[in-house]
Amino acid sequence: MKNILAIFAIVAMLFAACEPVVIDEPTQQIKLTTDSEVTVNSGSVMGFIKYEILSQVEGAEVKAESNVDWIGSFDYSEGKIGYTVQANPNAEPRMGVVTISYDKSSVTVTITQKLSEAPTNEQISATYLQGKYYGIQQGLYNYYLAFSDLGLDNNNMFSVPNAHYYFVDLYLDVAPADMNNIVVPNGVYEFDITNSGFANTFTDSFSWYQINNEQGYALSENQIHFEVAKLTVEDGKVTLEARMQIDYMQKTHVVTYEGAYSLIDCTNESYQ
Repeated sequence: MKNILAIFAIVAMLFAACEPVVIDEPTQQIKLTTDSEVTVNSGSVMGFIKYEILSQVEGAEVKAESNVDWIGSFDYSEGKIGYTVQANPNAEPRMGVVTISYDKSSVTVTITQKLSEAPTNEQISATYLQGKYYGIQQGLYNYYLAFSDLGLDNNNMFSVPNAHYYFVDLYLDVAPADMNNIVVPNGVYEFDITNSGFANTFTDSFSWYQINNEQGYALSENQIHFEVAKLTVEDGKVTLEARMQIDYMQKTHVVTYEGAYSLIDCTNESYQ
């Protein structure tokens, strides 16, 4: 009898050993709402990563980390993380990974940066630096600059026949110091090709190199957007460095204006 009970016990143990072990899978608490793979140009670039919290955890915070030192300067806001990619000095592309973590969950974004090419440089002295101040736009102070060889027309429009313009749509976190003489404060301002809305940058949406025809208009192919750009403002000197694709070639225009200038105040009722 004892032998029979022992056999039943062994069989029961064998069946028990065959039962699958159930391991609770952790619940994903965060997901990306933008692409997990991003390609950027070789210059200094600002961008953002959007995410959604699927399951709130008390005390948990979103954190971003990069596995390379050339991606960083993370700026946190609800549902979005800003980042900066430093200019690529290498003649080959490079890749980095940003890990976004929240409590026990994480997601990754792979950023590939294009190689640094050797563009043709052109030094250009602008005869005019003009433009308009539009006041607060999208929560920031909007200065619109136009470097040119022929200036504005009689209606203060950028419509002079055969003129060349370099437009800079600049958004700052400071208002003009003198509304009777509106100038851009001294500093270095980066081009934001992603139009992320960061302060002290100029956007891709309305920044470009424009060549007018004989009627004072520019066809779309003669509105050439920047790929990489930087604006430097010093006392008595304003310099725009812009790399572009012109006639299928990489070219960098270094446009300099020296002297006094003042932007038109478009917030003034007398102008409107």
